[in-house]
Amino acid sequence: MGVSKQRSAEHFAAEQLSEIDTHGLIERRELLRRASIFGAVATLGTFTGLVKTASAQSASGTVRVGLDSGAFTPILKTFAPEFKAATGLTIDFESYPLGNMYDQNLLSLRQGNGRFDTFDFWQNFAGDFGPYLTPLEDVGSLSALNFSDVAKPFQLLNYYQNKLVGITIDGDLFIDTYRSDLFEAPAEMAAFKTKYGYDLAPAKTYKQYRDIAEFFTRPANNLYGAIEVTNFFVYAFFMNHFVQIGAEKGVNYGEVFDAQMKPQIANDMGEEAIRRYIEITAFMPKDLAKAMPWDVGRQLYFAGHIAQANWWTDMAKGASDPAISKVANTVKCAQSWGGVTMLPYGRAMGIAANSPNKKGAFAAIAWIQQSANATRWVAETFTQSLMDPWRVSMFESPKDTFPMAAASGLADNFAQTGLAALRNPKVYLDISIPGTNQYMSSIIQHVQAAINGQVTPMDALQAISSEFEDTTETYGRDLQIAHYAEYRARMVKNGYWT
Repeated sequence: MGVSKQRSAEHFAAEQLSEIDTHGLIERRELLRRASIFGAVATLGTFTGLVKTASAQSASGTVRVGLDSGAFTPILKTFAPEFKAATGLTIDFESYPLGNMYDQNLLSLRQGNGRFDTFDFWQNFAGDFGPYLTPLEDVGSLSALNFSDVAKPFQLLNYYQNKLVGITIDGDLFIDTYRSDLFEAPAEMAAFKTKYGYDLAPAKTYKQYRDIAEFFTRPANNLYGAIEVTNFFVYAFFMNHFVQIGAEKGVNYGEVFDAQMKPQIANDMGEEAIRRYIEITAFMPKDLAKAMPWDVGRQLYFAGHIAQANWWTDMAKGASDPAISKVANTVKCAQSWGGVTMLPYGRAMGIAANSPNKKGAFAAIAWIQQSANATRWVAETFTQSLMDPWRVSMFESPKDTFPMAAASGLADNFAQTGLAALRNPKVYLDISIPGTNQYMSSIIQHVQAAINGQVTPMDALQAISSEFEDTTETYGRDLQIAHYAEYRARMVKNGYWT
């Protein structure tokens, strides 16, 4: 296949980053600095010496909270004293690189003395972390977490064996963030209509998305028509293409396994998903297109180099902040192209089963989940917090949730777009079964190899299928069948698959 099996995604990403030429769009030093902060070159070695024993911890009045440094470290100094004033408990925050979230926390959870009482994790790791987490309802009530206010899709992401083991604190979903100065310019509208035969507007189909990307790609002007991640977070963007194709064909979109856990990815839909992915890279900055990191993609948009971004909601939040964005006054949002709302990644908080202070951990989570605190969490500036809305009340009070965007009207636009997406009858929830990290890593590695032209799309898909089988056997096929059946039943019960 041309690519060794089961290599670390972080290692693979680091190799790609070391070879790219940014051609002045972003300084190379800044590119590598960001990679180190967010974990692209991080390894398990960073964990050495960081795990504290129980004897080294504070008394029961202290709650140890772990949060990834890529999202909200600056805001912790504000929240810690407020939490103590409200609860009488001391909160001890510690951060870790985003790329080490899985390795560091899983290693700690497997030890007798846990590093944290509560910590954040990607919601699709609920299946991997589930055996080591305490069901939230074993410690407190869902009403104390204001759970009914969590948007329905985000309610469903954090279950392990039908027990809620986490609650969302960051509501990532894909939306279309586009530049109104380009899309609504009379000259651009006329030229687009002449070339493609229909009106220029936010894309509703892949064809429209592709046409708009082609139309606005003007390298001589440092302007490009699209931006997608092709480094590390490849999984999310590949799955978006795969899911939308499934919906187009009227099948159970995003079902990567059958009922016996046999891979359902090395097929025409998978091949078309990679083909589309490769096609879109032609409308991105050439020397970054084959290894585009997520944070660099955002910076390119903020700098005014990108016309449209089918991306997580943090793109709109950052692009509307005039302190960091040159296009702050021209940002608008629309639902992403395709029939399905994508909810890849996003963060949750859970309680470690090896925590000696589970009541304190629940109190910390409940305090963050109070509507006023949660809204402040999202409303902070982009440099303070990357958190995206996950509660219905956040979308219903846009001026409080998106204060920077209120004056321009983007707050209402953003809120209406997000709420409509969450109420879409078609929603894709990432798989969250044991081994998800391994399944994801296989997709990341081999799809990126196909994007780079190292292997054909079908060779990549067959390699993924082979590694899927290996991972399933490692975890136990019968157990995996049961876990996947629970996931499928959750999708069907809530009407997302029919």
